[in-house]
Amino acid sequence: MSYLDIPRIHFGGRFFTDPSTVNNDPTHYDPAVTVPSPWQNPKGQHRFQFRDCLIKSAVDANGFISNDPVIGAPIISTDKPDPARIVDLDVYQQGVPTIYGLQLQITVGSQTITGTLDPAVLNLIWFNSVLPTRSWHNGDYVQDSYGGDMNACGGFQSVLRLNETDWPDTSSDILNALRDTTLHVNNQYLVSLKFVVDGYQNVPQDSEYLTGRIVGTLGPLFENEPLYNPGQRWLMPRTFSEDDPWNSPSFNNCPFKVDTKRNKLVLDLANSICRKSTGGPPVDLGTLSATVVTPEPVAVSLGTVDYSEFAYDNNAHITEISLNAAQIQALQQGTLNLSTSRTDIGALGVLTEPTNTKIQFAVEQRPFTMAGDPGTTITTRVYISEKGIPLAGKKLALFLESVHGNTPGATVPPTNPGNTPQADGALQATITASDANGYATVTLKVIKDPGQRTPELDGQLYFIVVYDPDLPHIDWSKPGNPPPPQDQMISCVVFSQYAVNQDPQWEEIQTMMAPYMKLYPDMKDRINLTDLHTFTIFARNPNWHAYSPNPRTGPLGITAGAIPYYMSMPIEDPRYMPISRDLSPAKLMTLMYFVKKLQTQPDA
Repeated sequence: MSYLDIPRIHFGGRFFTDPSTVNNDPTHYDPAVTVPSPWQNPKGQHRFQFRDCLIKSAVDANGFISNDPVIGAPIISTDKPDPARIVDLDVYQQGVPTIYGLQLQITVGSQTITGTLDPAVLNLIWFNSVLPTRSWHNGDYVQDSYGGDMNACGGFQSVLRLNETDWPDTSSDILNALRDTTLHVNNQYLVSLKFVVDGYQNVPQDSEYLTGRIVGTLGPLFENEPLYNPGQRWLMPRTFSEDDPWNSPSFNNCPFKVDTKRNKLVLDLANSICRKSTGGPPVDLGTLSATVVTPEPVAVSLGTVDYSEFAYDNNAHITEISLNAAQIQALQQGTLNLSTSRTDIGALGVLTEPTNTKIQFAVEQRPFTMAGDPGTTITTRVYISEKGIPLAGKKLALFLESVHGNTPGATVPPTNPGNTPQADGALQATITASDANGYATVTLKVIKDPGQRTPELDGQLYFIVVYDPDLPHIDWSKPGNPPPPQDQMISCVVFSQYAVNQDPQWEEIQTMMAPYMKLYPDMKDRINLTDLHTFTIFARNPNWHAYSPNPRTGPLGITAGAIPYYMSMPIEDPRYMPISRDLSPAKLMTLMYFVKKLQTQPDA
């Protein structure tokens, strides 16, 4: 299923990203704060790019192949029509940054294939993916000897869409096979793409500043499969204990698939095993063994797992174990465990399939913004499976929380207040039972105007947690409790209700633009949107013929002006402004009316 299936292509290299973090501090959204602290990389442009990435290996029905010309081929981000952008959903929810408009190209000989990635959301991020030099225990260094982003690791899974004309026959048999195998819809090929990033260098003095390591996989997508999560079984990390030795490595969730057609166990370890150093090899676990515990209970050995540095670099840490019929039957009945042979680094079982439930579920699309008008609705899907098979008729439950600074999962210190009392009861969440393909539908509906947190922080933020009501669950409203799993939580900003003004004055527009000029210094360096003279020039010029051989018509029939051109782009387009994508539709429309008024005024 998805990138865990064949034909499968693995790549690796570096990534570059330069987000500004001035907007990461809630105190900066106070109009009285006119000179916010610079935080990290204040002039960042929020770009995301593949750097020096190559196809490292490929797998077909016969296993790894070595003589296909795609091996060693570059996979690049084209930066067309602009570099992809990565942005947070909200200052209180920085855990689901989304990549917009990433176009990728693979070149084999004189042929290229090109596709654009659906918006990709970070998932299952962890900040202790590097072995400590001191201790994991709470203390002066708060469990991170290196600190911050350098210790973080997370994954993105999405769909690469390739137009038929952008995927010609190539000299690569496996590329041709992937095209012929994967889902074909509306004259496009849909390919499953998963990549993991770690080792990000955020220290300006470092020679690899603003870059990190990336490994990834492309695989086929099939009908009715989830698009943005593996849709398979999961291993969970062992529980951290204060009694563990100082050098006890941490672990993270691991998806796996039992491929009954090929008689293979397929494990994705790329985001699961602690590293020895930032961007370095996996920690030494001795022999890592795979075992199934059946209900009898009987332990059935499956063999050893290749978790080597070579496996990480060469095949994105996706490793396979050949199975016989008895082992497959055991996996269909029992639970999988991965155990280390080392006895000096904590409990032997490092990654274990849950024993309290056979059900797995994950939300497809997880971050959203909504207009604050009562009656506004959006939907997303939850994929539910049992032992890797879609589960019909399962009714999950929802927990909706208005987010405050002390809400589990909020990404700012508890001293920040977050939502106002007006947010309570403004959003409703419901969920259906799963259908024949294993999908349950979550519907979010605005009940009343939610208001806004500050004059410069529009709307309110909500977490909607999906959980199994048949199992014990944590009260996520209580401070101090761990946040819910990322792939089982929806994050939604509901903008405040705002009446579109068809005859706005400059003061209203200036107030609207002020936060962007303060929080995104690079934008202000290019164009000061709070200066009327500058705004007028770029609201009227140039004619949109200057941008494209296929000019379009914008809102209200507008066909000129840099400001309306970029602000009327589809939100998935990397050129969309504002970069943060947090200007409500009603305010954006008010701005368009002001632009239209400027364009109809005679020249001074």
